[in-house]
Amino acid sequence: MVTEPLFTQEEIAVIRALQVDLPLVSEPYKLVAEHLGMTEERLLEIMNRLRDRGCLKRMSIALRHNNVGYTINVMMVWDVPEDRLDQVGQAVAACPQVTHCYARNRLPEFDYNFYSMVHTTSEAEYDALVKQLETQINPRKYCALRTTAELKKIGMKYFVEDPYGGLG
Repeated sequence: MVTEPLFTQEEIAVIRALQVDLPLVSEPYKLVAEHLGMTEERLLEIMNRLRDRGCLKRMSIALRHNNVGYTINVMMVWDVPEDRLDQVGQAVAACPQVTHCYARNRLPEFDYNFYSMVHTTSEAEYDALVKQLETQINPRKYCALRTTAELKKIGMKYFVEDPYGGLG
């Protein structure tokens, strides 16, 4: 019995090309397509096909905040009444200095249910932002968890030539 491969060689080439940093140009997909020897339209067609098959979940960036001037990076955790979570989420998400905000289940040892990641360029901007958020949220309590180190941000790699880096 002959089975069809899960991915064509062309799809594998596209997957490999998309799992590294995109070039910082005005038309990154066009440049990637040229590198692969195809048109941008063909690249986008393959990406859409992979998405429709559930193989491509999302395209996103990993911003290194310190490299673009955000020196204050803090996870704020808030104790918000459950019936106000949606309202608080919408208000906080509208704040340009907030990159993430979401509700989480409380833990017995950590009684907070709303999290927001804030980024500012100075302590003065951070202090003003916390006051603004505190007024908007009106929490029972909150805590600021300062970023002490930025960890390496990498995603999964598929179809690598040597998956064990010479260790296998």
